[in-house]
Amino acid sequence: MGKIGFLGFGNMGRAIAEGLLKSGEFTKEDFLISVRSKESREKLLAEGFKVTDTEEVVKNCPVILIAVKPKDLPQLVSQIKELPDLGQKIFISTCAGVSLGKLKELFSPSKPRLVRTMPNINVKVGKGVWAVAFEEGFPEGEKEKVKTLLSLTGLVLEVEEGLINAITALAGSGPAFVAEILDAFAQGGVKLGFKYETALKIALYTFAGTVALIEEENLHPVLLRDRVTSPAGTTVYGLTKLNREGLKGVIAEVLEEAYKRANELARSEEHTSELQ
Repeated sequence: MGKIGFLGFGNMGRAIAEGLLKSGEFTKEDFLISVRSKESREKLLAEGFKVTDTEEVVKNCPVILIAVKPKDLPQLVSQIKELPDLGQKIFISTCAGVSLGKLKELFSPSKPRLVRTMPNINVKVGKGVWAVAFEEGFPEGEKEKVKTLLSLTGLVLEVEEGLINAITALAGSGPAFVAEILDAFAQGGVKLGFKYETALKIALYTFAGTVALIEEENLHPVLLRDRVTSPAGTTVYGLTKLNREGLKGVIAEVLEEAYKRANELARSEEHTSELQ
């Protein structure tokens, strides 16, 4: 696929790059990065990354990840939209709330191949989730190349663009919700007499092991729940309290609130680098 370009290298850009490096399919030599600040440039150079200007990134890379704040996107595109051979380039946008239609409008009259995505931060460790929407007419062969590339960092779901905000709520914001639940488990462990660090480790292994078991045996979560639940045992007493408090309803409402906010931000000019 050639060199991978990064226009912007904030939290998400770096997470994607680190996930690609962790896959073993790329080295830092395979990346060309453009950043705005001198401080960021010097830091990346010290880390062994190849940093250059925006135009050079686009000229030398067939695939370019756009990982800038949405408010900075118009200025960025104005710098590159008239470069030669743009129609042969693939631009993968991670800009939250920026539609394919808006991307196409910004790049006009040039016609690069455009992809809108919503990754989550877990791409950094190869366990991310990507929602991917391609512009109409995107060549099928090129689609597979893009999905193969992104799959090195996690699960890739090609979706209708209208579902991007739902993925934002479920997977984009999801790591924060999971982290909050993990902290609740750890705090509960402290109440039971453990030090926080020990309780957190227990919670982490419990969550990771549960996920691994469900994946390995292709179990419905309810079947695993029933395996652990004995008549009149500790688990059923705990589950009764969870159900009394309406845990499932609360989580559904949390996701719905995140989804509503994603829709609001997508309709407004209040774009930031992350909808999360």
